[in-house]
Amino acid sequence: MSPMSEYRVQRIHEDFALPGESAFWEAVPAAKVDHYLWLKNGYEPRVEARACCSPNYLYVFFKAWEPKIRVKYTDFQDPVYKDSCVEFFIDPFPEKKLGYINIETNALGTMLIHHGGERGTRRPVPREALAGSEVKPSIKGPVDGAYGADFWTLAYRLPLSLFEEYYGGRIGPGRVARGNFYKCGDETEIPHYGAWNPVGSPKPDFHLPEYFGRILF
Repeated sequence: MSPMSEYRVQRIHEDFALPGESAFWEAVPAAKVDHYLWLKNGYEPRVEARACCSPNYLYVFFKAWEPKIRVKYTDFQDPVYKDSCVEFFIDPFPEKKLGYINIETNALGTMLIHHGGERGTRRPVPREALAGSEVKPSIKGPVDGAYGADFWTLAYRLPLSLFEEYYGGRIGPGRVARGNFYKCGDETEIPHYGAWNPVGSPKPDFHLPEYFGRILF
């Protein structure tokens, strides 16, 4: 079993327009996605994830320092993990044993979102459950190579009603969730798999909740 990292989600009192001011995000504590696993090919881009929570939304912000990226997929529920991708997996009520939600997002903001436990029982989250969600990427179109910057950013918000629908409870102060932040790119120029909380699997697999860290609200 890997050591269990902890990340504290900052509480805010009001909703705000995405992507948010850079100074605001810099003041939010970062979860560093710096455990690069399995391939050992020397490609370990610096990646930071940040999160905050209002009474209505969970906000997530990623910043990835990559000189070249691949962004191909543009439709909701496409296999974005093949592109330059960041991911957030969360089980907000682990005591209920209802599984986790994986939010996988390429640099263009295209999302793949599923919910469930074991791989065979996981199901896509429909768009209707994401009413009020929003995504703001710094990348504005498909890319294959250099994109004219040293880093790319991605901000999104998820309605807390999403978690109420799937878990029958509302995320609030004091909630201890389990989850992980990831960076990957299965079909990028240099494939890579990074994690915030280390994953002890002998082969690439992010869908292992036993290796999730603690997410404190």
